[in-house]
Formats: sequence, structure tokens, C-alpha cells
Amino acid sequence: MASLAKQKRASWGSKPEPTFFIGMSSGGANMRSVSLIVLTGLFVPAANADEIRHLTFPDVMLGTWAETAEQCAAQDKSNIVIAPAKYGDGGGSCEVRWIVQTSGSHGINYAVHALCTSASLPEKTQIVNIVVRPLGQDRAEMGRSFEDLKNYQRCP
Repeated sequence: MASLAKQKRASWGSKPEPTFFIGMSSGGANMRSVSLIVLTGLFVPAANADEIRHLTFPDVMLGTWAETAEQCAAQDKSNIVIAPAKYGDGGGSCEVRWIVQTSGSHGINYAVHALCTSASLPEKTQIVNIVVRPLGQDRAEMGRSFEDLKNYQRCP
């Protein structure tokens, strides 16, 4: 405000002091607006282009999966059944909240974030994160982390 008061007192022939309020002086207002927009862009976090978010599993992952052919034939309770927006085994079922697809050194990875319900205690729920890594048409690795991935095969 002091700058504005000085401008009013300046004589007609003198050059007024510059102001630092965008839009108050005619000469550099556009440049300051552009500078402000550019600076704002520097502080906005960029989206990671290597991550793709999904709400359902890809079609290639749908079906029943087991560690061995014998478990497939016996319809073992440890077999994992994957549907578009849920998965489960004999211990309970999980509703997918989101899936993040990333590229890794071994191919595509899916990090699945889900709300799971226990089969024996339906009132008991918990958030569970799993990693799914397709290995081909009928093979995949699955586990709670990259350190405990187990091999699975699709059941016929």
C-alpha cells in the first residue's frame, strides 16, 4: 500500500515505482501471471506414468489357480479363485479396492489392495495387499510381498 501512496504523489513527468501486486501496473502484469503459473507447475507432483490404476483384475488373471495339478483336481481349499473385482480361497474372500499395474524386470506386476472377510468370522475384516505377477497364459506368482511369491497354475 505504501507503494501506491508514493505513486499518487509522483509528479506527472516522473516514473512511478513498480508495484508487486499482479494486475496493479500495466507493463509486467502478464509476465508476472505467466511466471506464477510456471512456478505453480514446478510444485505440482507429476503422476508416475509407469503406474496404471485398475478397479478389476485383467481378464488373463480370471479363474481358479492352484500350486499343483493335484490341488486343482481335488478342488483344494487353498486354491485361489479370481473374479473381476474379488478373489478368495477357503479361508475367506476379498473385495478389490484398487489394483496398481507396474512394469518390473520380470514383466507386469499387479499390486492388489483389498478388503478381506474371514470365512469363519464374517464380522472380521482386514485390509490385505497382495502381489500378482503373470508368468504366461496359465502360470502366475502370487504372495503378500515379492519375497514370498509362490508359483500357481490355472486350473482347467
